[in-house]
Amino acid sequence: MNLVKRTGIVLLVLVFFFSAWMAYHLLEQPKTQEISTVPAIDSIATKQDTVETNPNEEELSVAENEFLKDSTFLQHMSDGEAGFLYQKDTLKKIPASARRINIAIIGVDARMGTVSRRADANHILSIVPDSGYIEIISIPRDTPADAGMKDSTQNKLTIVHAMKGTKAYLREAGKIAKVGPVKYWIQLGFSQAMGIIELLGQRDSKSTLQVLRSRKGLGGDDYQRCFNQGQYIRQMILRHFSKADGLMGEVLIRGGLAFMNSNLSVEGIKGIVYDLNKAGFPKDASSIIVRVRPETGIKYKVYNFNDSASIKQLKSKIERFNAFMAKKDSSYAKKSIDPAGKLNRVLNALAADTAQKPKKVLEQLHPYFDQHAWMQVRNEKERFIIRQRMGDYLIASFNKIGKPENAKWVQYVIDTEIEMFSGKTPPKTQSKKR
Repeated sequence: MNLVKRTGIVLLVLVFFFSAWMAYHLLEQPKTQEISTVPAIDSIATKQDTVETNPNEEELSVAENEFLKDSTFLQHMSDGEAGFLYQKDTLKKIPASARRINIAIIGVDARMGTVSRRADANHILSIVPDSGYIEIISIPRDTPADAGMKDSTQNKLTIVHAMKGTKAYLREAGKIAKVGPVKYWIQLGFSQAMGIIELLGQRDSKSTLQVLRSRKGLGGDDYQRCFNQGQYIRQMILRHFSKADGLMGEVLIRGGLAFMNSNLSVEGIKGIVYDLNKAGFPKDASSIIVRVRPETGIKYKVYNFNDSASIKQLKSKIERFNAFMAKKDSSYAKKSIDPAGKLNRVLNALAADTAQKPKKVLEQLHPYFDQHAWMQVRNEKERFIIRQRMGDYLIASFNKIGKPENAKWVQYVIDTEIEMFSGKTPPKTQSKKR
C-alpha cells in the first residue's frame, strides 16, 4: 500500500462517538468480514475492499437524507459523477452565552516511525450540550498565529504546535475559532486515522484519506480542503450517532482513548454523550454546522462522504483533475513504501535485543507503537502478526528493565484495539518472555 505524504485527517477522531462504531459493525457489517480475536493466526480472515451500500430495509440517516432529498445535489450530479451542494447561507447562530465544551482535534505530520509535532489538520469540535448542537470550526494549517519565530512566514498555526506545545496551540486555535477557551484536545496521526476510517465502515481508507487531503482536485485550496474534513466529521456524526447507545459504548470509549493521545476522560466523554442524547441530538441536519476560520468569501461545496461509493466518485474526480493538470496534488505521495515490509525489517533487526538491549528496543519501537503503525498494513493477517510481535517485544523489554506496569499498558492497548474492531473481548494472553 502506498503511503500518503502527510496526515491531514485528524478530523476523524470524535472520541465520544466510538460507541457508534461498534454498533455499526455489529448491526451492518457482514459477519464474514469479522476479525477473529483468537490468537491462532490461521483463523484470521483477510478482508477485501468492498463498496459500502445502504440496505434497502434500513431507514436513511440524517446525513444521507440531506443529499438524496435535495434537488440541488441531483442537478450537480451526472451519471457516475460526484455531486455537491452549496453550503446554505443561513447557518444556525448559537448564542454567545451558551455553555460550550471545546475539543481541539489535532492531526500531526508524523510519518511512520518518526516524531513530528507539526499540526497539519486543525479542527475545534465546539459542543453546545444543553441545546443539542455542535459547531465544527476548521482552520487551515497556515493560518497566521504566534509561533515565536523570527521569520514571520513561519508564524502559523501548524508551527505553533511544533515549537510551543499543546497549551500554546490551544490558546492560538481558540482565538482563531472564536468559540472561547479550548480545554480539551485529541491528537493522532496517519495510522490512527486509517483505523478510524475502517471502523466507520469505509474499507479503502487510503482512498478516503486521499480525497480528504486533496488540495486542488475538489477546488478551494486549503480552505475547501479543511472544510471537506470538517464536513466528513459532521456527516459521520449524523450518520452514526443514533447507534451510540449500547453495551459496548464504554468499551469503545476506553479503546478510543488508548488508540490516540488525549486529555479527555472516559467519564467526561460519557457525560457529553448523555447530555446530547438528553437534548434530542441530532434533531436534523442543521444540528451540526461547519465553519471555516478565518472567514472568507468562499462559497463552500458540500460533498457527500457518506459511503465508499461516494468516495470512489470523488477520487475519480480528483484523478481526472490531476491528469488534466499533468501533476499530482498533495494527497498523493511522491514515494511509496511497503508498510508491512518496513515494520518487519524493524522487528527483525530488534529480535535479538530484548534480552541484552531492552532500552534500545523500547526507544526504537515506541514511535511505531504510539502511532499504531500496523494500521497501515492492508492485509489483516499480516497486521495481526505485526501488532502481536511488536507488543511481545515491548512487553518483554519493559519487564526486563523492571517496569511491569508499562508492560501491562502495552497489553491493554492491544486488547482494547481488538475489542473495538471485533466487538469481542479478547482472551487472556500471557506475554512471551525473552
